Amino acid sequence: MLRRISLVLASLGLLSSCVSDTGQSGVSGCTRGTAEGVFQPGAVTIAAAGDMLMNTAVQRDAAQNPGGYAAQLSLLAPIIRRADISVVNLETPTASGLLSGGRPARSPVAGLFDGRVYSGYPSFNAHPSLVTALKDTGFDILQTANNHALDRGPQGADKTLAAIRASGLAVTGTRPTDAPVTAPWHAEVTAKGHRIAFLACTYGTNGIPDRRGQVLGCYSQRAQVLGTVSALAQRPDISAVILLPHWGAENVEQPNANQRSLARAAFEAGAAAIVGAHPHVLQPIEVLRSGDRTGFVAYSLGNLISSQWRLNQRTGAVALFDLVPDGAGRLRADTARYVPTRLTPYSNGFRVTAADQSPGGGASVAHAQRILGPGAVSSASLSCQ
Repeated sequence: MLRRISLVLASLGLLSSCVSDTGQSGVSGCTRGTAEGVFQPGAVTIAAAGDMLMNTAVQRDAAQNPGGYAAQLSLLAPIIRRADISVVNLETPTASGLLSGGRPARSPVAGLFDGRVYSGYPSFNAHPSLVTALKDTGFDILQTANNHALDRGPQGADKTLAAIRASGLAVTGTRPTDAPVTAPWHAEVTAKGHRIAFLACTYGTNGIPDRRGQVLGCYSQRAQVLGTVSALAQRPDISAVILLPHWGAENVEQPNANQRSLARAAFEAGAAAIVGAHPHVLQPIEVLRSGDRTGFVAYSLGNLISSQWRLNQRTGAVALFDLVPDGAGRLRADTARYVPTRLTPYSNGFRVTAADQSPGGGASVAHAQRILGPGAVSSASLSCQ
């Protein structure tokens, strides 16, 4: 069976010699190569990953593994760390001492999961060590504007932001209850002498009222979102703006009219690229043009981790794109390439891997290419540099 998988992957030009059926990977045995279309000289390379959907099975697996959440992500780390700036959608609060809705409770003395304070669907909350694991994996920015942002109430959003900032990561899309109304929603990260702004927003919060104004709405505050993109794009100290909308219909592989409209408007307002989240399945990447400007929208990168096991749900992508000088002192986004990802339950726990490193990954590679096009990048050309 594994030989058949290898032949399929080899025919796609995506085979890595790091494949293991135990979830272990040694990059020293990989074939070195180059990643075509990204990591260009002088460019700022961005890696963007999909949804961290912390279902009960995912949290329980981390709790049973001595490596916790870091172990689940460890095989992806070499790819994430290659980029100059990496971002992921954190689709859960990470708030200790709170039950659903924000009611206080004692956190478990030991362990990462108890089904009460730390729980999965429908009211998510993960142990704060998840944030540390994301930093150790190589992520620089977490987007927290999503439909589960208020699952532990206003205090839960506050505690999540505190955990993120304590780790040294940047965050965009939510703000604390004590923030002034003029507090920024975006994050700014500097790489290679360029300052890049990231702005996240969400379609909603699952009907939970946002009485403290902690979560930026993509549609309810559309004018503010677009105004912020425009203002950031005009700042002389900002080289590029990336919009991170949480939008679309779950388990639908095509964007809807609202997504298309907001993407076009954000690009016209000055966004270099738009990278979406929420559908939990892949949606297409499309090139955007306006006059002599070009950019792209990736409507959805699917799940990075979850316990949703249908092929289109366990297949995600890490989008890789270069921000390159446009000749006018700004950076433009080259069309994204991507590494297909796959969640696999190995004997030693769940692991997120590049699909070309996973047994059975040929199906995920083929699915990603059907939705995103042929621009996939071999993991061997990224993790073995």
